Amino acid sequence: MDAETLEFLDTLVREGTEAEGGTLIPTERRLAEVSGMSRARVRERLSGLQMLGMLKKVQGSGNLLVAPSFDGGSGNVFELMLRAGMVSVAQIAEAREMLEVAIAPRVVERVTDKQIHELEDLVYAMVDASANRDFAGGLTADHAFHLALFEILGNPIMSYVAGGMNHALHDLLLERRRVVISKEIAANGGQVPEMFASDAVHFEITRALRSRRREAVAAAMTEHFDRWRRISRTTTPKSETTPTRGEERP
Repeated sequence: MDAETLEFLDTLVREGTEAEGGTLIPTERRLAEVSGMSRARVRERLSGLQMLGMLKKVQGSGNLLVAPSFDGGSGNVFELMLRAGMVSVAQIAEAREMLEVAIAPRVVERVTDKQIHELEDLVYAMVDASANRDFAGGLTADHAFHLALFEILGNPIMSYVAGGMNHALHDLLLERRRVVISKEIAANGGQVPEMFASDAVHFEITRALRSRRREAVAAAMTEHFDRWRRISRTTTPKSETTPTRGEERP
């Protein structure tokens, strides 16, 4: 951001009032008065902040300055970088894996029993979705599980980065889940297994968290990614058909 934008942000914070979910900023007219900008320039700056996901319109109240959301459309820096050809999907996926394994020690230090129980509920949601060959539903629960690990850290920067990566990788991860589930069914003679190995590995993470051992959590997180790779690389008999339920993009 340039110096003028940063100064404008300072003005918003200084002139705004605290509200639920962020800072309620003054009217365009008031902002023009205190900043010395024209109203057209103020609108331009506000529009830029909205594109970044930092400004939210509240019906009947005005504009709310908020922390940027990873799913805020063009505010997702990883999607912007992908579209601009600055990074590849493979690079984002690799960074996501390295970051998740690296946070293991901090997650162990900060996780509560209640949070572990909530993680386990998300795994059961994954298991149920996979049993119904609901790939989109399974991915939703999978995303929520991994984002919850970052939420445990209590650091909004880490949550934003992890969420942005998952959002940018949505289509890749949905297709990967479809392929892995299909291969596990094929390996089980065409029958849905009692529990998919690709889902069960998440229980290994929660068990490791209950042990409160850093090395166990790091190992479980590493195994999570390794197991998905192993399953996705297995050969599926050509006679097997691919299920289609839940493939629609949400």
